[in-house]
Amino acid sequence: MKYQIIILKYSEMLYYIMSNEVFVPREHYMSRIRESRGSDFIKVLTGIRRCGKSTLMRMFIDELGQSGVTEDSILFMNLDDEGSGIETFRDLIDIAESKLGDVRDSFIFLDEVQNVPEWERAVSTFYTRGADVYITGSNSNMLSSELATKLSGRCLEIRVQPLVFSEYVMFRESDDYARLLEDYLRHGGFPAVSLAMDRMPAQVDDILDGIYNTVFNKDVVGRHEIRGNRMIDHLCNYLMKNIGDRTSVRGAANYMTSKGMKTQPPTVDQYIGFLEEALLFSRAKRLDSKAKEYLRTTDKFYVADLGIRHCRVPFHPDDLDGIMENVVYNELVYRFGDVAVCSIGQYEVDFVADPMGTPSYYQVSMSITDSATRERELRPLKAIDDNYPKTVITYDRFPMTDIDGIHIVSLSDWLTENELDFRTSN
Repeated sequence: MKYQIIILKYSEMLYYIMSNEVFVPREHYMSRIRESRGSDFIKVLTGIRRCGKSTLMRMFIDELGQSGVTEDSILFMNLDDEGSGIETFRDLIDIAESKLGDVRDSFIFLDEVQNVPEWERAVSTFYTRGADVYITGSNSNMLSSELATKLSGRCLEIRVQPLVFSEYVMFRESDDYARLLEDYLRHGGFPAVSLAMDRMPAQVDDILDGIYNTVFNKDVVGRHEIRGNRMIDHLCNYLMKNIGDRTSVRGAANYMTSKGMKTQPPTVDQYIGFLEEALLFSRAKRLDSKAKEYLRTTDKFYVADLGIRHCRVPFHPDDLDGIMENVVYNELVYRFGDVAVCSIGQYEVDFVADPMGTPSYYQVSMSITDSATRERELRPLKAIDDNYPKTVITYDRFPMTDIDGIHIVSLSDWLTENELDFRTSN
């Protein structure tokens, strides 16, 4: 009975899902989870807190039940509950054995597993005993290199983000793209926020504050045992205010000093690393397009979700250039995974997606109706001497067109390309 509140079987999952009035499958992720079933890997869903990892797990559990998997072969444990009583990896093993008996051929789901010390020992035990194991985690120590080390390379990572705009449209169940885009740019795409926009709009700011404070206090300050969080709090605000701007560690250190918090670049660099680990920010590295190597100069930083930016830095129309860049960056990561800033001699293109494979280039501009602005935005793309796709994304509303082989598209149309395809095919 000690663990009853955190142990959920299929019937309880089904109730949870069916009681949710808005059912959005998030097929981009569900298809990857579905395809991974039974594979010789431990499946790892990573992403910032509250981005939807647990719900994806629950949806998949529902699919397992509908496919004929019996209830007593499925175990879900929520490890983000401080009152769970689970303190060691051995507790995880004991619970699984008590609920499932022989774990062979069972499905084990561990939510926010990084909260259990030496969790990898339990996961490896389940894996070697023949269980199909799925785990989630909310900091970057659950990503890539560390996972490969902890799990001996036997993991398949699925990175989950807050809703991109096409998913957001489905959550909001509306075709008024102009109004929805304005809401999205202001309040972001956390699923809980998206559902609250129509049901309880007065609570949206409180929900966003709660998400930010949980991530900041648990995954940054708490995890790294930071005493006195004034400096890292100001640093977080600095990065949020300067999304899309070139940022150097020294420049950030000088800013801290100007605010009366004397510090050195190594400390600032370490704190930026903590914010990245919590997945609050992503770093867009600079790529030399000719040499195909990353430059050790200034980088750009983008926030995981604009809603948590605007609960810290009030939305202002003057910031729309950076806000647009942030949306486009997150969308490109969703579509392609690998995204960088592209340097071409004296010019710079905002983004290159899949830079080491089959690249595509993107310039983001608030407006290109002015001929001088239009030429300035097109010039870097024209300087690229390959035949890969090149696109200018603008807030202007007009039909899609091409100029000298460069695709011109409005932000709304570009963001809903996937959504429009979805609706056409269904």
